[in-house]
Amino acid sequence: MVSYFTIDATGEVTNFQKEISNMMHGFGDNPNPNAATVVLVENIVLQQLRTMLQEALNNSISRGAKVITNFDFIFLMRKNPLKLKRLHDYQIKLNTIEKSRQATVSTPTENIMPALLDEEKDPLRKKRNHIDIIKDIDEADEVSQIKFDSIDYLRKVRAAKLTESMSFEKYEAYHKARCSSFRTGYGMTKGYHKLENWINPTKELKLTHSALEVLCFLAYETVAEIVDAVFLIRQDSKKKSGDPFSKFEGGYFCNPLSLGNAVYIKSGYEGVPAITVAEIREVLRRYFTPKVGMNGLFYRNMSNDLPVRYIAI
Repeated sequence: MVSYFTIDATGEVTNFQKEISNMMHGFGDNPNPNAATVVLVENIVLQQLRTMLQEALNNSISRGAKVITNFDFIFLMRKNPLKLKRLHDYQIKLNTIEKSRQATVSTPTENIMPALLDEEKDPLRKKRNHIDIIKDIDEADEVSQIKFDSIDYLRKVRAAKLTESMSFEKYEAYHKARCSSFRTGYGMTKGYHKLENWINPTKELKLTHSALEVLCFLAYETVAEIVDAVFLIRQDSKKKSGDPFSKFEGGYFCNPLSLGNAVYIKSGYEGVPAITVAEIREVLRRYFTPKVGMNGLFYRNMSNDLPVRYIAI
């Protein structure tokens, strides 16, 4: 498995293999994820982010902007109200954390990132956070009508299923894995510097801090969606021909009726096999297989009209 790592202008190699390994563990994978699987997931995430970046650049050019902002990425998410709702709630959590941080620690002005200073100089830009943009895009008011985040609920149930028989040492390692993300370090002096070097090593494109914040969210969701899909594939593999209840054998579900059969996990920490490369490739095959055409995947002209698809959106 080849890793398509990024080399910036200074010659420094940038990759997120350690962070992705921890994230996969936090989402339900084995505590020691398969190294080849981690590399493949990293390549998928990088390819997805760079495609998003290119489309966001086209959006910014079409509206006459000189920099790529969070609006350009949120605009790509406009057809998925549930993901907009998750980003909306993510912004609320960030605001809460920032308020508590400002109440306890006073941050010197000279340590703040230049991008943040630029946003503070412009009061209009400072006010238009993710929530404001989502409200502008959501003309039908669909996001505010979503009262239950099913994605978050299923992931929490899976985490509860995994941790029900963990020792303290294993739970501590699992908790650290759950805290992993594409945001490196703590405080406003670090943030998304590594992420920007990863997707924009030459610094040809200008991105605001808020744009990198949305990209960080989308990268995290891409890894999560891939792991979620693997568990659905494992659920399908339990089915036996002629027996509609075969997939319920072995206590693989917390409550199949209420959870829609989406939490496929064995009881206990040691019962989780590592996700394989073959399972990731099956996820991609199912996701990118067109639903229309004479013969689905093997339709001759399918590549001519297929739109760009993003796993996280």
